[in-house]
Amino acid sequence: MKKILLILSVFLVFVSVYSFKTIHENKINSEVNFYNGSLKEAVIKAKKEKKMIFLDIYATWCGPCKLLKKTTFKDPELSDYLNKKFISLEINGEEGEGKEIVQKYQLKGYPSLLFIDTNGNIVNKTLGYYDGKQLLEIVKEIK
Repeated sequence: MKKILLILSVFLVFVSVYSFKTIHENKINSEVNFYNGSLKEAVIKAKKEKKMIFLDIYATWCGPCKLLKKTTFKDPELSDYLNKKFISLEINGEEGEGKEIVQKYQLKGYPSLLFIDTNGNIVNKTLGYYDGKQLLEIVKEIK
């Protein structure tokens, strides 16, 4: 009987440690995977993968932009949906390519969140901070 209890105890400890490790790893990995490239490269990738583009135009000094990165883009449901359905890209609107994008799409502030088709056309855009649930509702309406 003692042997069975010992085996059962060891098994329960193993399951608990494994479950904690798996939950912890899922939390670490549950964030939006942003593509590291230009908008032009993202459009090519989006065409190849038959996805749309989610583009976050931010500024380094922007409080709501920082909050999006810290909270919203780490929301598990939102990140899972974006990672499956979109090529996500984040670009500083005050540097390099970002300045051109701000001008081209006549953006008025930060953060500007754009949904772009594979031809580079805006399907939808919004301005400002959203929590994960709010942004997921917007994202799911994009066709």
